[in-house]
Amino acid sequence: MNSKSLNRIPLYRQARQQILERLCDGEWQVAESLPSEWELAEQLSVSQGTVRKALTELVADGVLYRQQGKGTFVAPGADDWAGMSMISPGLLSESPDRLQREFLGVARGNAPDDVSAALGLRRAAPVFRIRLLWRLRGQAVALDEVLLSAERFPALDSRWLRQLPGVWAVLQQHFGVRLRVATEQWRAVVLERDEAQLLAAVSGTPVLSHLRLAVDVNGAAVEWRQRLCLTDRLALTLQHLPA
Repeated sequence: MNSKSLNRIPLYRQARQQILERLCDGEWQVAESLPSEWELAEQLSVSQGTVRKALTELVADGVLYRQQGKGTFVAPGADDWAGMSMISPGLLSESPDRLQREFLGVARGNAPDDVSAALGLRRAAPVFRIRLLWRLRGQAVALDEVLLSAERFPALDSRWLRQLPGVWAVLQQHFGVRLRVATEQWRAVVLERDEAQLLAAVSGTPVLSHLRLAVDVNGAAVEWRQRLCLTDRLALTLQHLPA
C-alpha cells in the first residue's frame, strides 16, 4: 500500500489496523490488558480520541472487550461452533455438553461456482476441503464441510487440524486470522449415502443444513462451511452473550 492510498484511509482505521497487527504478532495474549488509550495514542502518534474509536470498533468486532474501570482486554477467539451447540429439544435452560471433534481429512480441489462467489475467488480457484465429524456423548451428531482458499493459506498443515480443536483455532494460531460469522442459512435436506455412513444414519434421513460464511476482522470472506445436523433427538441452539 503506497502513501497516497494510506492517506485516504481514516486515521482511526489506520490505528485499528496497527493494533490488529500487534495482536496477530502475539504482543498481547487472550485476557491480557492493552496499554491505556493515552499510551497507545503516544505509541501510534495519534490522538486519544482516534485510539478510542479504533478500540470501540475492535470491541464491536469481538476482538477486544472492556471492563468498566479496568481497561480493554484481548477477547478469546470463537470456536468452530461460534456460540452454537446441540441440546435436548425444548429444554432452553439446559447447559450444553461439550462436543468432541473428529478430523476426517483435508483435500485440495477447485471451488464450485457458488463457493467462489461467496469467498470472492476467481472461478475454479484452488481450495482446501476439510471434513469434520462432531460427537455428543460418543454419538455422531453433525458433519462439517469447510472450504478455504488454498492461495491465502498455502501452508495449511493437516497436523494442525488434528492437534487443535478446530479450523478457527488453526487459522488464529498459525495465520493470525480471527473469524466471525457474517451470514448464515438454515434449511431441511436429506442425507446422501456418504454423509449418512459418517453420521451412522440411514441414507435419505432429513437433517438440518446450516450454511454459513465467516469473515476476518477486516470483513474479508475467509471460510465457507456447511454443517449437517441430526435433529431427530437434539436441537441446534445459540447461546447469546449477556449485553
